[in-house]
Amino acid sequence: MDSKRKAFLKNVLVVLFSNVVSVASGVLIGFIIPKILGVSEYGYYKTFTLYCSYIGVLHFGFLDGIYLKFAGQKYEEIDKEKFRTYTRFLFCLEGIVSLFFLLTSLLFLNTTYFLILVFVSLNIFALNITTYFEYISQITMKFKRMTVRNVIKCSLNIVSVVALFLLFRFNGAVIHNSIYIVIVLFINYVMAFWYVLSYRDIVFGKGSGFRKEKSVIFGFFKIGIPLLLSNLVAQLVFVVDQQFVQITFDNDTYSIYAFAYNMISLITIATTAISIVLYPTLKTINEETIAKNYSKLNSYLLIFVAFCLISYYPLVLIVNHFLPNYTGSLNIFVIILPGVLISSSITVIKYNCYKTFNKIKIYFIKSMIVLTLAILADVLVYLMFKTVESISIVSIAVLFVWYILIESYFVKAFKVNWIKNLLYLVIVIGSFYGLTLIPNIYVSAISYFFVYAILTISFYFKEIKGLLKRSTKKEVPPSKESDILE
Repeated sequence: MDSKRKAFLKNVLVVLFSNVVSVASGVLIGFIIPKILGVSEYGYYKTFTLYCSYIGVLHFGFLDGIYLKFAGQKYEEIDKEKFRTYTRFLFCLEGIVSLFFLLTSLLFLNTTYFLILVFVSLNIFALNITTYFEYISQITMKFKRMTVRNVIKCSLNIVSVVALFLLFRFNGAVIHNSIYIVIVLFINYVMAFWYVLSYRDIVFGKGSGFRKEKSVIFGFFKIGIPLLLSNLVAQLVFVVDQQFVQITFDNDTYSIYAFAYNMISLITIATTAISIVLYPTLKTINEETIAKNYSKLNSYLLIFVAFCLISYYPLVLIVNHFLPNYTGSLNIFVIILPGVLISSSITVIKYNCYKTFNKIKIYFIKSMIVLTLAILADVLVYLMFKTVESISIVSIAVLFVWYILIESYFVKAFKVNWIKNLLYLVIVIGSFYGLTLIPNIYVSAISYFFVYAILTISFYFKEIKGLLKRSTKKEVPPSKESDILE
């Protein structure tokens, strides 16, 4: 294994460790917070997190421009004096944006959502400043810094949640959503301040000046806006059904629906480790090699995520025994969970390849088509059935259409082998739906595991054999950069 491939795998493992801690934290928080808040208060908390998911739009492409411009560079190579100006500009921009939304929230002073909007406004500055430094860590491949901070953040979350649970369990304290949100905000600002101290050499000291860097800064917006819009549209495709339920149904119904997606996030956290490392790595590799290994990368990801679907069974047991008030979410959870297979392939592999090939506009147009379809489909099924289950079924159908549209570019441009992955995906999802109908959950779990193993070996025996052979192969002299993916 050459040094390039070792570095790639090491970075994936570093971020994966961070994400494993995030999963552990997510499991604890994901089940204790709904327990101590109750259905109604949890609904308001999830409304807060839903609107916070749009905060990434409020740097208006500036961070995306920096990400695209400097991805793959070493931290020692970037011009610190210029970056001090970029950092200060971002601080001013996000401070103004936060203040604007804080003042706007006053328009909702006498409504239920006033405090939620205030909290979202305050969160804008902390999250976008943190995202900026996370981008710096990613593009310069300083993944250890991200890992340490993520572990500390998760630890603070765990401590705070355990403390609230003890108050709830032994003192009978009533925990309102605002109490936990304030704790979340405090932790987010602690993380932002820590990043400022860690990257103080691009924050404090002499900068090159806004006038001198004005054209460069506007250039970041110019190249970043297409990526921002693509991210926004993709985000809307993923949350449009949740947003629709939040608007059209009552708070308690949305709380149950949101809880199902909260369980989904425990799996998607695990896949982001690959996504974070993949783009800076792909930037160092030529298109021909990426296209050659595209189907293989998809295969590995599908195998991993298909295995993760077995998490459905322990999660069902936890909900039934620990959170009986949320058992209604299981009807939604079983429908939307297989969608992770589709969405992970799109966000982790396909989207990063579109960025690498500089085809963001194509991705944006295809995603806009899917978003329009998603909105129309949600409206139609709501008018026809008025059930959250029908909306969740439509969300899976929309994801499948999105997968086909996004895949079509690689099929046309590079003649990639796509049929096998698509068949595997469809059969695994169909098998999952069929096997979860078995009344005995233990028989169902064992059946899915065996079906998964048989399907995976049948479809990907050669790939698995090659992967095992490479993992046990002794050290070889450094080869070309393309070997990272091979």
